[in-house]
Amino acid sequence: MKLRLGVVTVLLTTWVGSAWAVDVQEFYKKKCELCHSIAGVGGKKQEKGGPLDGVGSKRDEAWLRAYLADPKSKIDDSKMPKIKMSPEQTDAIVVFMLELK
Repeated sequence: MKLRLGVVTVLLTTWVGSAWAVDVQEFYKKKCELCHSIAGVGGKKQEKGGPLDGVGSKRDEAWLRAYLADPKSKIDDSKMPKIKMSPEQTDAIVVFMLELK
């Protein structure tokens, strides 16, 4: 468990230390982690949204942007709600997700 948490921390810290004006780690923890996991570390409802591991290999930037703007536009029975994000937050989370390969 500690090793997995360490991997997630390193992944997220990489983005925090970058030039992004958005704190991706904080955004992920606040808006995503409850229903998702990375490297097996997630919130109480992580089985609802599922793991994000490998999402960067499965989806491209355009798909992720469209899905984040309106989840049901891409997956009819999506359980994910629309999340209000600034353009900067959207940019940061899309880049972060594309790196999850």
